Amino acid sequence: MSDDADARIEKLEMDLAHAVRTLDELNGVVIEQGRQIDRLTRRLADMTDQVEELIENALPGHEAGKPPHY
Repeated sequence: MSDDADARIEKLEMDLAHAVRTLDELNGVVIEQGRQIDRLTRRLADMTDQVEELIENALPGHEAGKPPHY
């Protein structure tokens, strides 16, 4: 192969290595964000349950999500 072709192949290999590293880093970010979303979803569900319980305790006979005059 010519020096030009060798240089082009070497550049392509370096570019590929950088792209693979970037993809690995992005994958790590996506995985961590998924974990954060799961944690926040669980917390939101817990807080929603707590608010509904507080409404029930404060307004006996009240169904969560409906104003008391229904």
